[in-house]
Formats: sequence, structure tokens, C-alpha cells
Amino acid sequence: MVFNDMDDLKPEYKELIDKLSDQINDLFSILHYYQGIIAEKEIKIAQLSKENSILKSQIRDLSQISKPPTFPSQKPYIPPAPKRQVVSPPISSEDPRINKRVCPECGATGFAIREIDDKSKILTYTPRRIYAKKKTCTKCNFEFSN
Repeated sequence: MVFNDMDDLKPEYKELIDKLSDQINDLFSILHYYQGIIAEKEIKIAQLSKENSILKSQIRDLSQISKPPTFPSQKPYIPPAPKRQVVSPPISSEDPRINKRVCPECGATGFAIREIDDKSKILTYTPRRIYAKKKTCTKCNFEFSN
């Protein structure tokens, strides 16, 4: 049954229609509220985007100013490394076992001299690799061989 006139409705339907129309009005008011908030946010985004672009241009300008001029023809001065001469220990006429460990650079003796493998000088490959020995002073880091 279709009603052409709203006055012919049952009171239950009128209450339901009133209730639904109140809910629709509430939803429209909420919709208008959120549309206002969205508009404010879009304005804020536009302002921040403009400020961001201004700051980026300032950074670009400052980075161009702060770079020192480079001259490709100039090379930095690197001082030459001091050259050390490998000096063998003095040969004594005494017993060779006495003062066998003496640093020719600083004169340190005994356990201040370490004996390590010289991997650049291989004495034999078989039955395993055997390397020549070189000595290193632990006090002055001078390397020497006998």
C-alpha cells in the first residue's frame, strides 16, 4: 500500500520518520564539521609547503656559498716519509751467543727484541713452508735482520 499523503501514516511510522530525519540532520552537521576541519588542514598544508620550498631554496643558496673554490692545478703537499736504513748489528769478536738480541736503532736488548717470520723470504717449501726470521724492537718498532 502506497501512501500519497503523509497524514494517512500510522503514528509508529511518523515517529520512525522523525527519528530518521533527526539522525540525517545530525549526520549532515557532522559532515559540515569535518569538511571545515579538512579545509583548515588543506590551508595549513599549503602554508607549510610554501615554507618548505622557501627553506629548500635558502639551503641551496647557502650550500653554493659555503663551498670553497677548488683549483685543479694545485695538489695538496704530502711530506715524504722518512727513510730508515736497515742496519745489521755490529759484529763482535766475542761469543756469538752473548748479546744476540740487540736493537741497532735504540740499543735495547734481551726480551725487548721479538723474532717474527719474514714472509717475503721463503727458505723452503717442503715439508712445509719455512720462512726466514727478522727481528723487531718492541720499544722503537725498528725491524732488522741478521
